[in-house]
Formats: sequence, structure tokens, C-alpha cells
Amino acid sequence: MMIRILLIFFLLSFSLQAQQILPINEKPYLDSLQNTIQVTKNPVSKADAYLLLSDYWRSRDSLKSKSYLQNAKKLIGTNELMKGKYLFYEGQYFSTINPAKASRLFQNAIEILKPIQSKESYSYQSALWYNDAIANKEKGYPFLINSLTDKSLPLAQKSGDNAKVGHYYSQLATLLMYNSQLEKADMYNKKGIALLEKYAPGSSSLFFAYLSGNTIFLYLRKNPAADEMLKKAEAMIRGFPESVNHPIYYYTEATYYMGIGENEKASSSIDKGIALARRYRQLPLLQLLSIRKYELLKGQKKYPEARDFLSNILSEKEFPVEVNNKKALFAEMSGINELMGNQKDAFSWLKKYSSLNDSLHTENLKLEISRYESKFNTKEKERLIAEKQLEITKKNFYLWIFGIVIFVLLLLTVFAIFYFTNKKILAEQREINLHQKLRETHQAEELKITKAVLDGEERERERIAKDLHDGLGGLLAVLKINMSNWATHNTPDQAPGFSKMLGQVDTSIFELRRMARNLMPASLNNFGLEPAIRDLCDLYVRNDLNIDFLPVNMTNEIPQNIQTNIYRIVQELLSNAVKHSEATRIILQCSQSGTDFYITIEDNGKGIDETAKSNGMGMNNLQNRVSYLKGKMEIISEKNEGTLINIQLSTNIK
Repeated sequence: MMIRILLIFFLLSFSLQAQQILPINEKPYLDSLQNTIQVTKNPVSKADAYLLLSDYWRSRDSLKSKSYLQNAKKLIGTNELMKGKYLFYEGQYFSTINPAKASRLFQNAIEILKPIQSKESYSYQSALWYNDAIANKEKGYPFLINSLTDKSLPLAQKSGDNAKVGHYYSQLATLLMYNSQLEKADMYNKKGIALLEKYAPGSSSLFFAYLSGNTIFLYLRKNPAADEMLKKAEAMIRGFPESVNHPIYYYTEATYYMGIGENEKASSSIDKGIALARRYRQLPLLQLLSIRKYELLKGQKKYPEARDFLSNILSEKEFPVEVNNKKALFAEMSGINELMGNQKDAFSWLKKYSSLNDSLHTENLKLEISRYESKFNTKEKERLIAEKQLEITKKNFYLWIFGIVIFVLLLLTVFAIFYFTNKKILAEQREINLHQKLRETHQAEELKITKAVLDGEERERERIAKDLHDGLGGLLAVLKINMSNWATHNTPDQAPGFSKMLGQVDTSIFELRRMARNLMPASLNNFGLEPAIRDLCDLYVRNDLNIDFLPVNMTNEIPQNIQTNIYRIVQELLSNAVKHSEATRIILQCSQSGTDFYITIEDNGKGIDETAKSNGMGMNNLQNRVSYLKGKMEIISEKNEGTLINIQLSTNIK
């Protein structure tokens, strides 16, 4: 099970990095770009060629890719479109090295290209939103799919780039496939193939779409359709033996053969893929093929060969294996050694796995390690007893019986130790469960208190706002009317000073109404959360401060008290940013997915110091409301580089 999860992770990462719509026959493409650099005198055309070469080499030769990128930078000048394109390709270069930096570069490029209304600008913006989603793919499937459907696809369609639209349909199908939504995946992949066959018939995007179609149909158990997709992909690269796409083809072909039970053909495909992936230094693919070879050998019960393949993956220094993936590989090494009867090695690999596992699984792992340790110790004791039994048999039958009795006593002792140890662990677990229940009860009480405090606070705000508006506001309005009547019956030389006093009364009335609106905004009760937040953003806008509000899928189906708390959280975030950040731009995004509500606010100000993150009445009030809505808050801030705050809330609060 672990190795299958690992395969899905590697495949998804590889699929999502396949960004370039290149021809299968890459040599003429490269020759054309090199010829452009040597022949053209137009700096824009030459810079475009350098950028495309940098993007081509980024996954093959990082030094060469960086060199082309630097050459392009010297030629872009003051052209805003070229600046945005350069940031796009610079982000591409950092996409696997430093995803966070890549994301910042993509967002900067979007801001530069957004005012430029041209098809080329729209095309690059669509790619920027997509690549930014890939750089933040740890946010999960919904985030990736929303970025594709809400940003990239509409912009690609606006640009008229049908090949790119087809590419994104195929990528969406890949995401849906690995999220087990196979029928939808099939639908979008067919749409992508239809566009790519028409507008990019010789592209690698169409090739990968065929491979995705093969895998989708295989999962749907439609083997003839899967075979047809595989044949179409094979026909595309048949005439290009030097194509770097052969290893991924052989991987897909091997997966297909394994799925239909033709293991010999699968083994042959894997061996071809491994040879080519090693030749082209495609390390992620080499890992995928090696893992698939391991899975095939294990299924054929060729355990020593399977173990050797798995060992090669772990020992290869150039393979970038993450901690979580290494844990899965350690667990597989333990399991394959156990199948081979190598209890000592199985125990050793399980200890390595244990050292990487997190604290939530510690107790279960101790039990598992004890089991393997008992097996190992028992084997050793059996070996010693067997040797003694041979000597006893030669001497005396009664001594042989005595040896058996000793052996039985030892087994009983081991059983007794195991029984009492297990009993102790169960007692400790019951105590942990009791503490957990007490903690949950305490948290429930705290939630009730917090709700009471927040509800009381809102009622008091409403009361004060009503008193200010209806009481003091009314008195000031009457005062203004009386003063206006008085001014009409007095001499003109008294009127100028009196007009100033009347203006001060007007200002007081305006300020009083603004205070009442802040205490209890009428738009929240009358029109809902989205208009109320938009009014709040407009309230804070100044000549030197721009606030962008981006609502996504917001509805008015959220209970009123929850809407009020969300409004207060946004109000506190905006207030803190306006008062303390010294920012010139603030981006606020609010989105809703089912019962989850997401708030993201980012500014380009001076950042938040560590003391301000944890102290201060405003931050404490903010944390209380987030906790009340069973939410999580993340603050990312560096000095002079702005602040990013992500908040996830639940609207399903009883």
C-alpha cells in the first residue's frame, strides 16, 4: 500500500511539471532557437529565444538554463511585456529549487502583465496562474483544480491559444484521475486530446494526453481503449529514437502490461525505460521505473531481486528522496526482508523507519518493533537450543527431555513478558484517552465561554451603535437645524464664524455615523457578508493605499452570527495592516468551499516582528475569534518583505 501511494506522489509531481508544449522531434526546435540567436538583430526576438532555451534546459542542465536566462535579462529593456515574460521564466527556473521564491516571481509577473490587454499577455497570465498553483501544490487538490478552472483556463481561452487550452484540459484530467474522479478525468482528457490533435498534433502535450488516457482507461477497466491510447502515443515517438520522452512512454507501457497481467512484456518495457532514463539523467523517471520494477518482481515473488532494486533507490546519491517517501521505502525494505525470512534485516529496516516516523505513531511502532525483536530473539534462542539438543541426544535421552522442558519454560516466560507489557500499554492508552476526553471537555467549555463573550460583545456593539445613531445622532441633527434657523435671523457679520461652527457640527455627525457603522455595519445585516467586506475595504482605501478584494464562491447561506465573526476577523486584519504595516498595497481574498471559509491577506509593508505576532490585544482578539470558529491561522512575515496571513475557518459551528 505504501509503495502505491509513493508511486502516485511521484507520478503526480512529474505530470504537473510537464509545462512545455514542445514538439516530439525536439532537434529542429532547438536548431531554430539557436539560429534565431545567431541571425536576428531584434533584441525582443533574441530575448524570446534565450527564454525558451532556458525553459527547455531547466530540467536537463540547470547551469545552461541559468546562462540563457541571464542573457535574456540583458535584452529586455523597458518593455513591460518582456519584463513579465522574464519573471515567468525565472520562476520556472526556481520552480523545483525554491517553490516559495518561484511563487513570488509568478505573482510579480501577473501584476506586470495584468494591465496589458493582448492575446500574448493573456496566454502568459494563464500559464503564470497555473505555475503558481503548482508551486503551492501542497495546498491540495481543491486549490490546484480551482486555479486551473477559475484562472488558467478562462485566460487561455481569452488568448485564443487552443493548444494551451487543450494542455490545461489534459492537466485537469490528470488531477481528477489521481483524485479518483475517473469519469470526469476521462471527459476532460478527451476534450484536451480533441484540441491538441487539431492545434498541436506533434506536441509533447498530445503525447502526454494519450498516456494519461491510457492510465485513465486502465483504471476504468476499459483495456481496449487503453491499448488504443498507448498505440497512438507509440506512433508519435516511433520515428524519433533520440526523444527524451521514451522513458515515460516505457513506464506507461509497463503499467499497462502489469494491469492486464502480461508481466514479461512489462519487465521488458521497464528495462528499456531504465536504460534510457539513466542515459538522459532523468532521475525522477529512473526512480519511478525502479519502483515499478520492484513492484513487478515482488508480485512475481522474486524477493532477492526486488530487494536489490529497492536498495538501489535508497543508495543512489543522486536520487532526491524526501523524508516521507524514504519512510515508505524503509517500510518496504522491512517487509521484503520479512518475506525472505531475514528477520534481523527486517528488524533493522523497521528501526530506521521508526526513527523517521512522527510521534503520533510511536506507541504502535514500539509494539511492532517488539514483535520483530521477539521473533529475532526467539530465532536465536531456537538455534542455541537446537545445538544443545544435538549434544544432549548423544549423551542421554532424559537430558534431551529436560532441554525441551527448559524451552517450554522460556516460551512461557516470553509469553508472560509480552502479556504484562501489553497490559501495561493498554492501561497507559486508557489513561491517555481519559486525558483526551478531559481536554475535549475543557475545550468545549472554553468554546461556550468564548461564544458568550463574543455574542455579548456584538450585542453591546449593537446597543452602543443604536444609542449613538438614534440618541446622540438625533440630538446633533436637531442642534444643527436649530443653529441653522438661528443663523437666518441674525446679522450677516455674525454668519461667517457661525458657519464654521455649523461645519464642525456636520463633521461631528459624519464621524458619529462612521463610528456607529464600524460598531454594527448595516450592509452586513441588509446585504450579506461579501458587500459588507467590500464596503469595509472601500472605507480603508487612501490615496497612498490600494486594497484589492477578491471574493471566490461566497454565499449568504452562512449563519448570521458566523458572518458577524468572519466580518470582525477581516476588520481586525485590515485595521492591523493599515495601522502598522506602512504598506502601499493590500490583497484580501475570501473564499468558501462547503463548510470551510478561507481568508488570505497579503501586504507589501515592513513585516511583523515576533513580539507582535503573539502579543497585543488586537492579535489576541483575532486568535480568540479564529479559535471560536475552529480555525487555523498562519502568519508568514519577513522584515521589509511584507506579511502574508492565511486563515481557515469552519462555518459549521453549533
